[in-house]
Amino acid sequence: MFKSLVFQLHWLLGITAGTVLAVMGLTGATLAFEDEIMRAANPAFAHVAAQHDAGAQPLELTTLVPMLQQGQAREMQRLRVDATGKRLSVARFAGGQEHWRYFDPYTGAPLDDLRGLGFFAFVEDLHRHLASGERGSLVTGSCAIALVFFCLSGLYLRWPRRWWHWRTWLAVEWARSGRSFLWSLHSVVGTWVLLVYLMIALTGLWWSFDWYRSGVTRLLGGTDTGQRVAPVGRGALDLHKVQATLYALDGVRGGYIDLRFPAKPGTPLTARVQGDNAAHDRAQDLVQLDPASGALLDYAPYAGQDAGGKAMVSVFALHSGSFFGLPGRIVVMLSSLCMLVFFITGWMLYLDRRRKKREVRASRLPLATAPGDGQAWLVAFASQSGFAEQLAWRAAAQLQAAGLTVQVRPFGQLDDAALQQARRALLVISTFGDGEAPDAARAAERRLLTRSLPLAGLDYALLGLGDREYARFCGFSRSVDAWLQAQGAQRLFAPVEVDREDPQALARWQQQLAEISGIDDHAPLPLQPALQAWTLHARHLLNAGSAAGAIWQVALLPPAHTHWQAGDILEVAPRHDAAHVRAVLARHGLDPAQPITLDDTATTLGDAAAGRVLPDTATPVADATAWVTALPRLPHRDYSIASVPGDDHLHLVIRVTALPDGRHGLGSGWLCVHAETDGTVHARVRRNTGFHRHPEHAPMLLIGNGTGIAGLRSLLREAAAQGDRGHWLVFGERTRAHDHLYRDEIATWQQDGHLARVDLAFSRDADGGGYVQHRLRDAAGAVQAWVAMGGSVYVCGSLHGMAEGVDAVLREVLGEDTVDRLLDDGRYRRDVY
Repeated sequence: MFKSLVFQLHWLLGITAGTVLAVMGLTGATLAFEDEIMRAANPAFAHVAAQHDAGAQPLELTTLVPMLQQGQAREMQRLRVDATGKRLSVARFAGGQEHWRYFDPYTGAPLDDLRGLGFFAFVEDLHRHLASGERGSLVTGSCAIALVFFCLSGLYLRWPRRWWHWRTWLAVEWARSGRSFLWSLHSVVGTWVLLVYLMIALTGLWWSFDWYRSGVTRLLGGTDTGQRVAPVGRGALDLHKVQATLYALDGVRGGYIDLRFPAKPGTPLTARVQGDNAAHDRAQDLVQLDPASGALLDYAPYAGQDAGGKAMVSVFALHSGSFFGLPGRIVVMLSSLCMLVFFITGWMLYLDRRRKKREVRASRLPLATAPGDGQAWLVAFASQSGFAEQLAWRAAAQLQAAGLTVQVRPFGQLDDAALQQARRALLVISTFGDGEAPDAARAAERRLLTRSLPLAGLDYALLGLGDREYARFCGFSRSVDAWLQAQGAQRLFAPVEVDREDPQALARWQQQLAEISGIDDHAPLPLQPALQAWTLHARHLLNAGSAAGAIWQVALLPPAHTHWQAGDILEVAPRHDAAHVRAVLARHGLDPAQPITLDDTATTLGDAAAGRVLPDTATPVADATAWVTALPRLPHRDYSIASVPGDDHLHLVIRVTALPDGRHGLGSGWLCVHAETDGTVHARVRRNTGFHRHPEHAPMLLIGNGTGIAGLRSLLREAAAQGDRGHWLVFGERTRAHDHLYRDEIATWQQDGHLARVDLAFSRDADGGGYVQHRLRDAAGAVQAWVAMGGSVYVCGSLHGMAEGVDAVLREVLGEDTVDRLLDDGRYRRDVY
């Protein structure tokens, strides 16, 4: 929770104070080399430095002051003489900057019409006050405090798991794209400039707030600059005597003198002086003189100060980087320009986050629904991944566009009254796995489909979603259809069954809706996006030495603008290995290198065949292009995502399947064995809303086995990024020695409290604890307490054996009604296969 709060404050201040900081950064970078730019633009100013280098002596103060006061009725308040020519020499008279006089300290000649003077004066005013006076100064000071917060909160938010690896901290992942690249740039550049920004912010506050300056002065052991040494005399200013005392100090005559004349009688004359060989351009000695006698009342040379005193004198030098010489000024200038990088990348990340939220909201198709009074159409959906829900809302919108009233409800919330009152209904029913109901509809399946209900007055249409790879294709939607028929309900038309997302079947459904509503909706159906080209970046064996199949972590580099959420699925288009393709084509007498055109794209026969279902028996082939075109495409493979967008890559956890003929499983073989590193894998993210965290910040009981650790790991990593701690992991595999997947990561989460409890089951170890369902039963009391305090349950891994066993234990421990209520509330979620 704390981390989530820090994150919210970080981006909230980023889109508010970040704008001001960007202005301050740009203006600060502009001011970094003001003196050099002014010398380059004004030859008369540059001539001062040339005279100094030639060994000339500047005019004495007793000569300069009368020359500068000629024709000026106003009182001189301050005189700065820089004989080195590094900074402009100026006499400041009362009344504001328009009365200041810039001059050549060697001749006393005025330097009028200096190019760039007005520009830099405006830039400095913008930098310090936003060109708004005291109010602007308050804003810039507040934003300096915000910069300190950004530095500390950014470090906290980006603290990586592998903090000891320098690359994690300092290397921008230039190969990334989209949000992943923006995050890398934002966080890594932030690490580069972290110390510089802290120095800039903490020194910038010196001029913003009196309380800060006083506090730092006390902390460093200094005295308030307002505490003056009382002068000996009270006579009028004697410039000759003052000059004699100042020129007696080593190197001052040919260096730098900044005089502040007494504002009233009885106060000392103060000066900052600097010889020609100072430690840095602000390493100045502090002097107080009796204006009448020239007596030295107080002298604090820079070299004699302790560390605190030097820091107070050097505040501006630290702020500008000149304390560290030319390299320091360059670093501060570049760091100031990086404020724009944070402003731009921060806004882009924020807008991308907003866009993703809008997409989620838009997927629900906002609709004004009507109560179930028998006149409204009832639109019900049973969805596991969210696709059926999208189609249901789309159908409801089409009905409403025809002037019909609509009521949209999840299938799990249907009851006797809702069905008996309805006269017309559309049902969009997804089948989960091999004929099962989606998790959210399982309670309704037992509640409704096991008994009789008079529904003779109901006319309905049904859309079934399934996968023909399972023997009981659309098994649940067919059960619903058979039950409605048995209760006397009448079909409006024959059920439409969709294999995955078959566009032709969906088009038939839409055509039937058009006949019912009279509205032909030509807008594109909410199908999944096209496959994208991902880069296989790396593979890492997770269970070396295991007697079971090898389990690999596969790291994929996402395409630009790709986003996913913990719990989502990556749908991969697999390919045959090249050796198998060559062998099959050889049996058919075909050349893999033969060029063909497929789907208007030039390719080779071997490349096209690698993505098709290849026949086991050889047949004569007259036309290679027609032959390969007629072959069905390989079915896609779904894998739970094991990482979050903030990670370096999208991670999959895959066990390599061994086939009887010695080859590897289609999907696991392609991703873990045959696909080349840095090669292309075609895939797409599929939203799996049924396995997203809900409620978002509730403590999680995560249960899984084998490669099911993938989905659980993504949920844990998302929770860690948001600062949600105190979860419980129950995980099982074969042996502790070889199959303890993500051992170090889990141990780290235990140490820092992210995982409050971990129960491990290693079924092949004598003391391994059996299977995860056994560990769950042993902790029955803790499971009951977990659910009672509002925790959610997530199960990921094999359906048969593990998930079925876990479900049975949960019903045994919690009771059927409690488990059904958890399903209805979305607090019991599964990603099983």
